Amino acid sequence: MTDRSAERLDGFTDAAFAFAVSLLVAGGGGNGGTDLWSRLADVPAFAIGFAIIGMFWHAHVRWRRHRGPGDGLSVLLTFVLVFVVLVFVFPLAAMADSFSAYILGRPDEHSLQELFTIYGVAFLAMSATMAALFADVLRRPDLTPAQRAPVLGDMIIWLILCGTAIVSTILAAQGGRAAVYAPMVYATLPVLIGGFAWRWRW
Repeated sequence: MTDRSAERLDGFTDAAFAFAVSLLVAGGGGNGGTDLWSRLADVPAFAIGFAIIGMFWHAHVRWRRHRGPGDGLSVLLTFVLVFVVLVFVFPLAAMADSFSAYILGRPDEHSLQELFTIYGVAFLAMSATMAALFADVLRRPDLTPAQRAPVLGDMIIWLILCGTAIVSTILAAQGGRAAVYAPMVYATLPVLIGGFAWRWRW
């Protein structure tokens, strides 16, 4: 792939992520409220969703910096990422709506089991795709040990995210009291990733 082709692919990817943010905004506000407080209640939920989408977008930017122009597999994995993020935005919007409902004290139309099962599967798909993208960088024959360490570190971080999503999804799918712990699993990520990043030789 030429540098020009890689730039066009990245432009397409950036547009897809921007569209996903637009879908998140359009999907929010499901509370049906017209007063200012109802609208403001959507802001924290939107901020969380925006941060999650931004995390994946920034990871793709980091991947491109390591990968360079890439090849056919790089294009395929990028297309998979674009597809998954456009699907991922729907459970993410549902999560945002549930968060707004919690703030406003409204009844939530989504069950905890359903919400975190679907969200967990989508988050797993996104994280697995990112891990595959960084694994693709390791195929570069000209990769030096100094270049390999940060790429491998990023890949492991995304595998940690995959493992977290799997555990949370299993708990959510079981229902009952187990589903209550599904969202708490994601709260361990700052400790897990922070501890790994601190010990890894970047």
